[in-house]
Amino acid sequence: MAERQSTKTITEPARKIKVYREADVVVVGGGPGGFGAALAAARNGADTVLVERYGHLGGMATGGLVTAIPVMSDIYGKRLLGGICWEWIERLDKWDAAFYPKQNELGSSDKMLVKYWADRSIFVIRLGMIVLSVNIDPEVMKCLLVDMMEEAGVKMVLHSWGTETIMEGNEAKGVIFESKSGRQAILAKVVIDSTGDGDLLPSAGAGYDENIDPKLRIKKLSLEFMMGNVDVHRAEDVRFSQPQRHAEMMSELEKLGGFPSGGRMFMKSGLKDQDNFVMFDQRYNVSSQSDVDELTRIEITGRKNILRTYGFYKKYVPGFEHCYLALSAPQLGTRGDKRVHGEYMLRAKDMDSPEVFEDTIAVFPDLDRGEASLKHPHMYIPYRCLVPEKVDNLLVGCRAFSSDDVFNNYFNLIPHCIALGEAAGTAAALAVKAGIKPRKVNYRALQERLLAQGTILSAAEKVPVKT
Repeated sequence: MAERQSTKTITEPARKIKVYREADVVVVGGGPGGFGAALAAARNGADTVLVERYGHLGGMATGGLVTAIPVMSDIYGKRLLGGICWEWIERLDKWDAAFYPKQNELGSSDKMLVKYWADRSIFVIRLGMIVLSVNIDPEVMKCLLVDMMEEAGVKMVLHSWGTETIMEGNEAKGVIFESKSGRQAILAKVVIDSTGDGDLLPSAGAGYDENIDPKLRIKKLSLEFMMGNVDVHRAEDVRFSQPQRHAEMMSELEKLGGFPSGGRMFMKSGLKDQDNFVMFDQRYNVSSQSDVDELTRIEITGRKNILRTYGFYKKYVPGFEHCYLALSAPQLGTRGDKRVHGEYMLRAKDMDSPEVFEDTIAVFPDLDRGEASLKHPHMYIPYRCLVPEKVDNLLVGCRAFSSDDVFNNYFNLIPHCIALGEAAGTAAALAVKAGIKPRKVNYRALQERLLAQGTILSAAEKVPVKT
């Protein structure tokens, strides 16, 4: 039966909306970017409110089961992500909930070490060398993120969906959010869009792009799931000693609509290496990652395919005879949607430029570009890409930063978003304290604060990992 698409409209009557709270800074979205933004703003003295649609923080890193904090060092093993991003890892370490190469292994091309780490994560090996990527326990992470918010004095508003920017002329004045308690408003001096998809941009009147080349990673949605009680060593023995048999099984599974394993991704929690868990990464092409019909379609299709995959592995694949379906992601893995028109737009050509921007707020390792990564191993990110061209008192602290689709495809991962959020939150607090618009924040003052917070702004700086 064809879908019943209506062309009707209704007129919503004007009504008064309760002001839930007034604050210095309101951040919408509690994923990696929003967490970084809210924490940085609060630690720098701003009265901060964080609005998050789920009941937990962390976004893709927790609810999306993207349990890798990838590519935190360049291909030579030099760590480039610090600040709040590195604090995540240090906090997890205290709970034995992070698993990653040691300092003396980074940058190594030793064949035995490379094989060891290649068996454990698809993110650790770049151009035959070991880089810093961290597998985390998402359940421990959920708890630690709440602790960090409370320690900083952030007011968390969970189970709430930030839906609209409150505007006066071209100035953001707060946000409207919906929850079980109804439709309410939060007034603030600075609004930070950390929704990932730039949800606040249309209502703010900010320019944005949403074109994405269908061949790019960020065009695809994912739905992650895990199987437990797997005899991984037996499964891998068949996979590598009988490649033809393994390929035939995976081909048959794909014909049935299932998904083959993306490989071993160990998590480390209170136990030693949990090598009886296997992560599966379903990826789907969609027309839009903000279309409710597309999101619904992938949820339904994806969960049907989870059962197909689980049943097939349990019945036919050696090592999976006694497996169980351990966990499926409560959030879809969205990767890209709207990207703001900022004061500076990062483009593909910037990846091949050695320019160090005067307003640099982060340095990212180049990613997966073959020989280009050797020639240009570092990418400097300017503050201006977080500042909308035509809207004041609004910052973007997430993957919706000002960039073309190719650039965004390489630099919108979890650690990148934490760093972008930390810069946006720090700038917001500085703007509030000085009584100025965020676009007028002094670059040097912002950089000084970021450096004091442990952010790495120079690729030449050497920082430790763990021994």
